Amino acid sequence: MAGINVASLTAEFIGTFILIFTVGCNVLSSNPVWGGVSIACSLMVGIYALGGVSGANFNPAVSAALGMSGKMPWAQVGAYCGVQVVSGIVASLCYTTLFGANFNLGPTKGFGWWQAMLCEMLYTFMLCFVVLNTAASKKLGGNNQFYGLAIGFVIVAGAYGPGAVS
Repeated sequence: MAGINVASLTAEFIGTFILIFTVGCNVLSSNPVWGGVSIACSLMVGIYALGGVSGANFNPAVSAALGMSGKMPWAQVGAYCGVQVVSGIVASLCYTTLFGANFNLGPTKGFGWWQAMLCEMLYTFMLCFVVLNTAASKKLGGNNQFYGLAIGFVIVAGAYGPGAVS
């Protein structure tokens, strides 16, 4: 796993930016058919392009999971999470500027907060579980090329499964 340096922090910023910008563009362009695939593909290519530089976490939940599993030092978890949050804010400002609109996060009409939270928790767990068992696995990590695809497919599942809820 990469340490804390300019290259790894820049890679986390770029990968997180691409992911969040893609999410925002898909939501604001009302792209329900291919939006999930688009988001998953942006994550997958980011993982393949930047994984060797930073580990390609691109999500504070993934960084925290790597910290809790002992696969990443907590100082690095904190640095990555900080960069990921800043990158997400910058990406949201960019898609808001591009579209002249933004959106609120929350449950869709007909669903409550507890339902949206349950879906988000389950699919965030699935994402972290797949990352820990493919890209960060002692047995498989660095010895396979399917991890980016497996992680991307978690996003597909999350987009089309509970995507109507939150």
